[in-house]
Amino acid sequence: MLDLSGFEVYLKSQERSKNTNSCYIRDSKAFIEWYGSRTDCGLDKLIELDVIEYKKHLLSTSESVVTANRKIASINAFCKWLYESGTTPEEVSIKAVKNRDARQYKGLQERDLRRLRAEIHRNRNKMHICIIEILLGTGLRVSELCNIKLKDIDISERKGSIKVIGKGNVNRTLPLNKDVRKAIQEYLAVRPKDDSDFLLIGQRGALKRNAINLILEKYGKRVSVEVTPHSLRHTLGYKLVKEGTAITTIQQILGHDNIMTTSLYTVTTEQDMNNSLEALEW
Repeated sequence: MLDLSGFEVYLKSQERSKNTNSCYIRDSKAFIEWYGSRTDCGLDKLIELDVIEYKKHLLSTSESVVTANRKIASINAFCKWLYESGTTPEEVSIKAVKNRDARQYKGLQERDLRRLRAEIHRNRNKMHICIIEILLGTGLRVSELCNIKLKDIDISERKGSIKVIGKGNVNRTLPLNKDVRKAIQEYLAVRPKDDSDFLLIGQRGALKRNAINLILEKYGKRVSVEVTPHSLRHTLGYKLVKEGTAITTIQQILGHDNIMTTSLYTVTTEQDMNNSLEALEW
C-alpha cells in the first residue's frame, strides 16, 4: 500500500483537527483498497471516472449521505495531495452529494430507540448503560466520549456536569440529567480499578472509538436497529428541536462551530408536515 506519511504531513499543514486528519487517513486507505481491487493500475493512473465510481460505491454502502460526504471530502483532499506531490498528472475530485435527506439528521425513530435502550439496560452491563445514556443525554461525538476523564465529571445528589474538549480543542461544559448521572454513578461503583484517568475502561485500558461502535452495533443487531454514536447525537439534536429548544442552545450543546450545521435539524420533512396536518382539529 502507498506510504501515506507524506499525506499525513500535508494534512497537518491544513490546520484541521487531529480527529479529522485521522478520518481522512482512514478514508483514504479504504479508497486505496477499493481502487486496488478494481484495477492493476497504480494511483499515478487515477482518473476522474475512478473517483466518480467510488462516489457511487459510497452511496450504495455508506450508512448515511452525511457519512458519504465526509468520505468524499477525505478523498478530495487525498487526490489534491496526489496531484501536488506529483503522483498524478492532473487533480481529480468529486462533488458532495446534493439534496441531503433531512431525515438523516433525525437519528433513530422513537420506537427503535426505546427498543435499543431497553435491550442495553436489560443486559445490565453498567459500562454499556453508561455509554448509551451519556451519548443520548449529551450528544457527545464518539471521540469526545473516549476522551472524557474522571476529573471532567462533577456529580452531586441533584445535579451534575461534564467538561468536554470538542473540535479544535474548544471546551464546553454540559449539564447531566438524572438518567446520565445515575448511569455514571452506577458504572463508577463497578469500574475496574485502573491507573487510567479516563472514564471508560476496557480490558486493555481506555476504551477506543472502535470499541464503542462495536458495542452499539452488537445491541443494534439484537433489535434490528442500525445505530452509531453519531446517530444518537442526531437523535438528541432532533428531539431538542421538536421540544422547542432554541437553536443557539442546541448549537452550544452539540459543539457546532457553525449554526448552519445545527439548522439542518430544523428542516421539515414530508412526514413532519403529514403529522402536523393530521393532528389539526377545527
